[in-house]
Amino acid sequence: MNNIFLLLTIISFLGIPFFMAWAVICMIRKRPSKKRFKYAGASALVLVAGLIGFGITMDKLIEPEDIVLSIPGYQEEYDVNTEIPVNITVLPENADAGSLEYISEGGALTFSESGIITGSLEGSFNIYVKSGDVTSDIISIHVVDIAAREEAERQRAAEEQALKEATQKRLEEEKAAEEAERKRQEAEKAAEEAEQKRLREEKAAEEAEQKRAAEEKAAEEAQREAAAQKKAAEEKAAAETAQQKPSQEQAGTGNNFNTYDNASQQQTSATYVLNTNTHKIHYPSCHSVRKIAPQNYATSDSSVEELVGRGYTTCGNCF
Repeated sequence: MNNIFLLLTIISFLGIPFFMAWAVICMIRKRPSKKRFKYAGASALVLVAGLIGFGITMDKLIEPEDIVLSIPGYQEEYDVNTEIPVNITVLPENADAGSLEYISEGGALTFSESGIITGSLEGSFNIYVKSGDVTSDIISIHVVDIAAREEAERQRAAEEQALKEATQKRLEEEKAAEEAERKRQEAEKAAEEAEQKRLREEKAAEEAEQKRAAEEKAAEEAQREAAAQKKAAEEKAAAETAQQKPSQEQAGTGNNFNTYDNASQQQTSATYVLNTNTHKIHYPSCHSVRKIAPQNYATSDSSVEELVGRGYTTCGNCF
C-alpha cells in the first residue's frame, strides 16, 4: 500500500509541470479560454492529488521507534499444534507496521495474522518482532506435548503402582518365608529336644538295665556264694557225720557220696544231671556225676530256672 501511495505522488508531481506547460502554450497560442481553464484546473487537481498522496506517503513512511510484544493470558507451557494469540503494538501509532519482521529462534514456531502457531516440536523457543534496528522484547514460549506427557504420567503412575504392588507382594512373600523358616527352626528345635529326651530316656533305661543286670549278677553271685557256703557246710557236716559213723556204714550204704565211682552216669544225652538227695544240678561232664548214688541219680532237660524253682541249686564246680 505504501508503494502505491508513493507511485501516485510521483505521477502527480510529474503531471503538474505537464498540465501547467500545456496551459501556458494554450495562452500563447491564444486558445480558447475554456481550454486554458480546463488545463489549469486539471493541473490544480493533479497538484492537490499529489499533495494528498505525498502527505499520506510521508505519514506511512514513518519508522517505528518502539515495538511492544505481548501474549494475553501468558502461560508457562503451551500445547503442541496450538495457536497462541499475540498483541503487537508499534509506536508511534502512525509508524509503518508493514516493515515488521517476525522472528522465532529455533524455527519451530510460525506466525499467522491472529498469532503464533506451535508445531509438533517440543522445547523452549524465543520470539520477537524486529523493524530495522528496533527490536521488541523477547518472549520465551515453552512448548510441550501435553497429551503425550499425560500419557507418560499415566504410564509412570501405573508402573509405580505395579512396582508398589510387586514390592508389597515381595515383602509378604519374604514375611511368609521368614514365618515358615521360624516354624521350621521351631520344629527342628522341638525334634532336637525330643531326640535329646529320647536319648536321655534310653540312657536312663540302659543305666537301669545295667543296674538291674548288676543287681542280678550280684544276686547270682550271692546265690552262688550262699550255695557254696551251703555246700561247704553240707560237705563239712557230711564229713563230720562220716567220721562219726561206723566203718561198716562207710563201706557202702548207698547214700555216701564218696562210695560210688560210676563213669557210665556221665554218658547221657540229657542237658542236666540231678542229685535228688543233695538237690544239685550238674552238667553230665561234671566229675561229681560219677559219685552220685544210683538211687539219687536223675536227668532233666528243663531249664535251670525251672529246676531252681523246684528247689535245686547249681553245682559250684561245673557252673
